[in-house]
Amino acid sequence: MEQGKELSSIKLNRLGRTTAEDDQTMLSDAFVPTADFRSLIESEERTVVVGRRGTGKSALFLQLQKYWGQDRKVSIISFAPEDTEVIGFRSVLKAFSGSFSLARASTRLLWRYAMLMEVATALKNSYKVAKLVEEDQLISSHLKRWNSGDSSLLKKCRNLAKEFLASESAEEAVGDLSDNLELRDVEEHIFALLEKSDRRMVLLMDRLDEGYEPDSIGIGIITGLVYASIELNKRASRIRPVIFLRDNIFRAVAKEDPDYSRNIEGQIIRLHWDWAQLLVLAAARMRVAFKVQAEKDQRIWDRCTAGELQGRDGFKKCLQFTLYRPRDLLSLLNEAFYCAAREGRDTAIVADLEYAAKSISVARLEDLWKEYQRTFPSIQAASNAFANGDPEFDVSYAISHLSQLSTDLPESSAQHVIQDFRLLEPSGIVQGLYSVGFLGIHDLGSSSFIFCHDGRTPDKVFKDSERLLIHPCYWLGLNLTKNALKPEEAADITDEYGIKVLSTTPQIRISKLGQIASQLDAIPLGKEGESEFETWCLDALRTVFATHLSNIQAHPNGASVQRRDIVGQNREATEFWQRLYKDYGVRHAVFETKNYEEIGAAEYRQLQSYLTGPYGKLGFMITRDKNEHPKNGKDSDWIREMYQAHEVVLIKFTAKFLTNLLLKLRNPEKHDAIDRLMNTLLDTYERNYLHIKSTRLKK
Repeated sequence: MEQGKELSSIKLNRLGRTTAEDDQTMLSDAFVPTADFRSLIESEERTVVVGRRGTGKSALFLQLQKYWGQDRKVSIISFAPEDTEVIGFRSVLKAFSGSFSLARASTRLLWRYAMLMEVATALKNSYKVAKLVEEDQLISSHLKRWNSGDSSLLKKCRNLAKEFLASESAEEAVGDLSDNLELRDVEEHIFALLEKSDRRMVLLMDRLDEGYEPDSIGIGIITGLVYASIELNKRASRIRPVIFLRDNIFRAVAKEDPDYSRNIEGQIIRLHWDWAQLLVLAAARMRVAFKVQAEKDQRIWDRCTAGELQGRDGFKKCLQFTLYRPRDLLSLLNEAFYCAAREGRDTAIVADLEYAAKSISVARLEDLWKEYQRTFPSIQAASNAFANGDPEFDVSYAISHLSQLSTDLPESSAQHVIQDFRLLEPSGIVQGLYSVGFLGIHDLGSSSFIFCHDGRTPDKVFKDSERLLIHPCYWLGLNLTKNALKPEEAADITDEYGIKVLSTTPQIRISKLGQIASQLDAIPLGKEGESEFETWCLDALRTVFATHLSNIQAHPNGASVQRRDIVGQNREATEFWQRLYKDYGVRHAVFETKNYEEIGAAEYRQLQSYLTGPYGKLGFMITRDKNEHPKNGKDSDWIREMYQAHEVVLIKFTAKFLTNLLLKLRNPEKHDAIDRLMNTLLDTYERNYLHIKSTRLKK
């Protein structure tokens, strides 16, 4: 069904560069009316079309326009925003940045009102119905405001948001929005006008990933649109909304919305292709491009190929270099037929396919990284770790290989990549690579390798002895020891789309953070839990400061008289750690651990004695005190005295505060929150306890 977005058709390679008109002709003449297409035109039960990149969403969007456009009693309203429009709309929802529920509730009402106004505008522009609209004073007054300026739909929504959502109380503004828009009355009047006009309205919405951000506002905007569309579809028999969403965005909606299973799940069509459907698609394109008379699909394929590429197995050999997506297949065939044409041949052979597969394989890898790098930051480093090796190995090898990679990551690596390796651990990364279709697992029951391409993870933990396989479409791009499957192995690849969901990579991340945080409560205070507490602090510090400190160790100078508990090298990777080196000379940060609540003179003097040479003039004391702030008199006096007598800053860094930092990492998009909180902590000490004018304050 990617007869649409991948408009560089096979015609490109036989007849020269195509024009946009040629592309539209190919889409029209070679369109395959799949079961998904039939479901949308024959039933009104499904409102949301979900698919990964390259599965045909845009092609379906265009073909539905053409299909419904042939009916004189149907008006089509298409909406495909630019990224600038979405970014501008986001700006007026800043007050809801901390609440998905508020963002969803407000945009649900705005979207519903916007769709109703677009329907009313279409009715007014129809000469047979225009008079009815003009006679309706309520609708006329709303249309006058809605169409007051020549602007896009989202710009109009933004103007409404500025007017009605600018209240100091976001909850109050959302609560009053429906009444302010007179939404119920507007809806009733438009439904009545549609009945009188005997017309149907089809609303097609695509490219909703433009300007999308996976935060509360971004997910709330999309979820609000989904809810508004579903509600209109159920309430109005003459309004038919259809939304096209990319899979990763829809998964964010499913994850964030607590009411997903009740309100949205039954409204979905998930685009899925099998080998037989892809053969029909390829044959339809070849029929048009090569002007072959109508024959069976397999015969069309055999007429345009030669040698090992002929027959059903030959076609499946092509699919082993794809992710069973139309865009992959058409790109591969385009390049293969182009290679054949350069050699003066009318048919493609295996050599053409292998040449094409190399460039396609690299492109597929880059697509994979682009699609999932936000929710799976380490995906590029993790997948590249298997380059130049064997495509098949067991789970224990993969975990060992990734463990070594996490140890050897260069300090120049992005901080969210380092944190991802730290949080997910090798086993979590293996599951993540499976969930996005990079790795497949051998199924003993069917003797085949199962690949999942919906960004899902299996409902079990992988065993060390289980066999894994890198998907063949990535073999050439990674320069593996094999570049293609043998014919008898082709049947051992199964692309699975219906695996039960247990958790996604972000959920693994959150679970790991939660485990570290919860372990603290089980550690007894005092001497009994001293060693366990120190181990917990080491694990927590390595996670929180994975991108800020390198080589974090316990007792690095264990044989020395001055036996520091935990030390990490300052990488100066962020503003806070640059500040520590510039203002206090901290090249190696010291963390002293005390598994009790009350600390006094002995503890402060001990930490002060460690702060010499590369350890600078600032250190951290991790305690079990529930109060994160220094206590008046007992703590603050000693902190002040140590500074006045020795010019060192001793920071009480409680386990509670460290736990709060851990929990901030649950959202990978907010990796800078750690640096912000550490800067605030040091500001408090300098201003309130030591009265220091830091270089940061001077700035």
